[in-house]
Amino acid sequence: MKVRGHETWVARVPYEENRAANHIVLRVRTDEGEHGVSYLTPLVPWTIKPICAAIDALMEKVVGQDVVAAESINATLLTRAARPQFDGLARSAASVIDLALWDLKAKAFSQPLYRLLGASGNSVPTYASWKLWPHYDLDSLARHAAEHVASGFRGMKFHAGRARSADVIARARLLREAVGNDIDLHLDMNFSRTVKEAIAIGEKLAPFNLSWIEGPIREHDHEGLRQISEVLETPICAGETFHEARQFRSLLDHRGVDVVMVDLEVVGITQWLKIAHIVEAYGLPVANHMCTEIAGHAIAAIGGLTVEYIPWAQALFKEVPAVENGKLILSDRPGLGLELDLAALKKFAS
Repeated sequence: MKVRGHETWVARVPYEENRAANHIVLRVRTDEGEHGVSYLTPLVPWTIKPICAAIDALMEKVVGQDVVAAESINATLLTRAARPQFDGLARSAASVIDLALWDLKAKAFSQPLYRLLGASGNSVPTYASWKLWPHYDLDSLARHAAEHVASGFRGMKFHAGRARSADVIARARLLREAVGNDIDLHLDMNFSRTVKEAIAIGEKLAPFNLSWIEGPIREHDHEGLRQISEVLETPICAGETFHEARQFRSLLDHRGVDVVMVDLEVVGITQWLKIAHIVEAYGLPVANHMCTEIAGHAIAAIGGLTVEYIPWAQALFKEVPAVENGKLILSDRPGLGLELDLAALKKFAS
């Protein structure tokens, strides 16, 4: 099965009250009429055009290649694309191509991707990661948390942003009271604190038994993360901004993290597996960042901790994995089990 061409779309999809997300969607065609699909969600709008241009340029190197050779294709793309001045953008483009190729590779073997990657089952723990943003008032926050539990989630994440420490504490208290002690609560600080601030607020959050505090400071401050991790009992989660294995190795060597978060959209399946093996050597769990419908396969493959569930791309697919009793249930269809809804892509074209 060889690559013959590709199409890309840019879609802006509403997914929550007054919120929408931009997505770059890729479909790779083969000489056997099969399609591989993937997407990524650029959080900075101006990056959309250069990433699309990079996808088009890199796909010229992929046409004619056998989809089974996904790893060697990925190595070639990264060798050609890796330049300091645009490394992150190029890696995002290479990653979304890699994801589509792995979809095709699994289809070539008539296997769901999670099974091809070695998973023993089709379900993985998941947590709700939307509708708990800093701009919601406390009543709305409690209502949304209750909705998540009613929808089958056994965990959820709220965001601090640049909210005052007292407000973050109030939200943690409210959510713990609203959902009880049996629901996992994660906090994302969105890189908003200094080391001293993160330690101070982390100590005040201890009574609420958070499952992790994510991104308390800028992630490249490995020494700062180590200082925070040494003081706080609450696990520290970091890693979402890294896009190559050596960055994770440095983070792990500093012992500044308890849960390693990897963004599949900027590493792809090929690099994800390499990074997961490095993390395993340090005895730490892996969680994903975004890209729910695809990341579920990767988390299942490595026995990862949990899948971040955010439904901002759901409308672009005819069917998405269901949530049952706190688990994401992956399709048993070959590949990712995802089929693009072309009418939705047209409707949400941006």
